[in-house]
Amino acid sequence: MKELHNRLIQLQELYFARDEQLVLGDGRNLSDLDKSISALLKKLHPDTADFFQELQERTPPAIAPVVNETCYGCGIDLPTSLCAELQRGEEILHCPNCARYIYPYRGERLDIHDDSLRKSLPRLGIERFSSERLMIPRLQSSDPEGVIGELARRMTDQLYFSDPQVLIDKALAREAIASTAVEHSLAFPHVRGVDTGSLTFALGLSKKGIKFGAPKNRLSRIFFFIVIPIASSAFYLTLLAGLIESLIKADARKKLLACSEQEEVWKTLKKLTKSHIL
Repeated sequence: MKELHNRLIQLQELYFARDEQLVLGDGRNLSDLDKSISALLKKLHPDTADFFQELQERTPPAIAPVVNETCYGCGIDLPTSLCAELQRGEEILHCPNCARYIYPYRGERLDIHDDSLRKSLPRLGIERFSSERLMIPRLQSSDPEGVIGELARRMTDQLYFSDPQVLIDKALAREAIASTAVEHSLAFPHVRGVDTGSLTFALGLSKKGIKFGAPKNRLSRIFFFIVIPIASSAFYLTLLAGLIESLIKADARKKLLACSEQEEVWKTLKKLTKSHIL
């Protein structure tokens, strides 16, 4: 049964990657993703595949983790007996409320040990997702692994637990599915589906530019490293669309890349995103 859970989780990640490509406006990987989805669906029992697709079309995600006896698809508290059955792993189970496939979450708990992001209430716009301390005006790295490492370490140093390697490995695994670099010098490396507090990102800038897998081998210069909690996977796409809309014009990107200090980056980002991220 664990193998089936893994296949369904992998299938869900492919669907998420496909949705991201549609939001990013970059269709270059859609064909490969569609082929991978079709191949994985064929490995499932027809009834399982059909119901997964029905759920994905109706109320994605089609499969949700159970954390502390709570379905992270709909938020309902599950019966203890159902959770015990889920842990035994003898059969595939569904949430009795939302009908999603469910599986026991066994990943890391990324405990936020510094709540300074949440002290200034109410937080609006981009301030809901980041802070000045998560801005890096000058990335030192010249390759994707280095960039992801720098941003992940900034995240763990400022907000999360002590081991950035967990975030680095997950982000690199996501990049292996399809590059998160798109047009307009933008890239959105991210970690999805972790058990943590809230949707949060760090921003790094590279004036020189880095080869990150963008279309036509163009250089990427603006990197948003995003940690996406289990319960925020769908809302992440809204944030992604807002960031792209804020920076789609060359003049906006030029203003951001001209910043040399952490405070300046943060103030400029808030100004640029004010109309697009509410």
